[in-house]
Amino acid sequence: MTRTRVLIADPLPIFRAGVRDLLLAAEDFAVCEAGNRGEVLESVAATECDVVLLDLDLPPGGALAVLPDLHPSSATHAIVWSFKPSQEKVLAALRHGASGYLHKEIPAPALLRTLRALAQGEAPLARDLAGAAISAVRGSGARELASILTAREREVLSLVATGARNRQVAVALEISEFTVKRHVQNILQKLALPSRVEAAAFYRSAFPDDEPALENGGNGSEEDPSGSSTPFTGGSVTTTTAGVAS
Repeated sequence: MTRTRVLIADPLPIFRAGVRDLLLAAEDFAVCEAGNRGEVLESVAATECDVVLLDLDLPPGGALAVLPDLHPSSATHAIVWSFKPSQEKVLAALRHGASGYLHKEIPAPALLRTLRALAQGEAPLARDLAGAAISAVRGSGARELASILTAREREVLSLVATGARNRQVAVALEISEFTVKRHVQNILQKLALPSRVEAAAFYRSAFPDDEPALENGGNGSEEDPSGSSTPFTGGSVTTTTAGVAS
């Protein structure tokens, strides 16, 4: 059995223990724990975990002090969560590379389903924050909106806008195709867009003067399929499945 490796990053040992026991009882998760920023970075480097459940206020400095130091080419999904979120902090976390947000009040079955869905490219966002986040994103100008993306996601999107396929993007940026797919999924989720076609159009509207080019000269002439958006109704979260061409 392939187990999803989850790092529970929270300053409260009793809270970590409860989540750990829940995941281990499900049998398809391997679990490790961290109580501060340093322990998170050590664990991610040592275990190559698939998911980090990252407390929004993890000391020192909160999640925003951790996210930029997670290696951009790793396959780790960082999911921030808290009991009392603010829209500003959640949007900032997404901007710094988080794959999604959850309430800590999420029911146990919904948490298990959400973690399993991450492997299928679904990105969680608490239902009561999803509308606010998308409204904030769509209410901004295109260039301002692009600030919600990490530097690496901007690089990926600039190449997608040329018509490049995932394989070509991977070669150009010297990362794996799997990592490219993860970045594209995160881009679509953050921008609330249904497919890479719309994402490419968004980039061209935000940066009309940019003309990124692939070193190998490829222009991705294959037909680019649209993605689909599928609601996930478990517990207190909504997730979207991003259609990502390879």
